[in-house]
Amino acid sequence: MGRPLQFRGLRLAACGLLGLLAMTPCRARGQEAPAAPQYPVRTWTSVNGNTIEGAFVKEEDGKVFIRRPEGATISTTRAKLSPNDQAWIDTRDAAAVAAPKAQSFPKATMSQTNKMEEYKRVRRLILRSYTQLTNNDRDDKSLAFLERDAFSMYGWQFIGSDCYLTKAGKKGKINEMYFVPQQPVPLREAVQMARDKFVLIFPDPVVAKEVLHNGETCWELQDPPDYVSRVLLLVDPDTQNIRRFDFHFPPPDRP
Repeated sequence: MGRPLQFRGLRLAACGLLGLLAMTPCRARGQEAPAAPQYPVRTWTSVNGNTIEGAFVKEEDGKVFIRRPEGATISTTRAKLSPNDQAWIDTRDAAAVAAPKAQSFPKATMSQTNKMEEYKRVRRLILRSYTQLTNNDRDDKSLAFLERDAFSMYGWQFIGSDCYLTKAGKKGKINEMYFVPQQPVPLREAVQMARDKFVLIFPDPVVAKEVLHNGETCWELQDPPDYVSRVLLLVDPDTQNIRRFDFHFPPPDRP
């Protein structure tokens, strides 16, 4: 690492000038601090070899903003940064605007599904039949039976749901259904389960795109049937396999 940046023999104070880097205005007292950036603290080097520690905040109007470990934000022009730092910014920006990951999966053969353990474990159900239910308020209804018998009859660790409310405030048509397998499932197997175990017709091959939903990484299956608004396969962060199947349904038609 090069020599620390100094100003007239003193280390940079929280709101001092940095020589290479010009400090942005300090926040007024009582003003709420912005959320911490998601970028790591790294060493920045100027074209003349001076260095400073800080986390990238943004690049705007020809200036690069860096947050120091003590919380102060400083800025400099891009031209004053080393070529390596400029390349880091460009790489970071490219990653931020990159298209989401996508994978495609053709229909599995019988020999392939015979090797899929969770696929073989769960029982097929016709998802569309549950979307046609209009009253799910009582425990003696089909949806309640499905959730009660999730493990014993259908092979799922858990089945849950949320329903749209009727004008009377009771559970009406289904808004969401979620299915938790007994073990996290590889993505390829999960896609095949979505097709076969819920009797959903997708184009072949099925395209899955990586998305964020409520802060969680998911694979969203593209072009589901029109009675399903979204199919999300939630990723287990430890195994990177699928830990939950989420199905979202459009709201009921109302006069």
